[in-house]
Amino acid sequence: MIRFDDVEVRFGDQVAIPGLDLEIHEGEFFTLLGPSGCGKTTALRTLAGFVDPSRGDIVIDGQVATRLPSEKRRVGMVFQNYALFPSMSVRQNIAFGLTVRKAGKAETDRLVRAIADQVELSAAQLDKNVAELSGGQQQRVAIARA
Repeated sequence: MIRFDDVEVRFGDQVAIPGLDLEIHEGEFFTLLGPSGCGKTTALRTLAGFVDPSRGDIVIDGQVATRLPSEKRRVGMVFQNYALFPSMSVRQNIAFGLTVRKAGKAETDRLVRAIADQVELSAAQLDKNVAELSGGQQQRVAIARA
């Protein structure tokens, strides 16, 4: 479960999120809708740990995530432009986060293959440069890396 408890986000004097209370239960599909500038992206960036709330807590699976660094939250974010490394292969892009977390080579290789299978990227595609892929395939790489 993900829970926002009275989460407020400020940028200087500007209130981006005025106090969000929200629960998303395991297995639920959830959509965050609203007009441009209402705080949707800020809420997601706060959940991922890229933005610190001014007030309140975010709880993920019973653990207060606002006290955890972003890499310990087990939350990934796919950006609108995918933010892939264009000079790297599909395999290297997917493995990037695992390398940062200092996973061993054998474990990284195993996880990359398993994650690629989940997003329907073939073994042959793993060695291609991401620039050679279609937009939909690049999106799958971004999801796999997240």
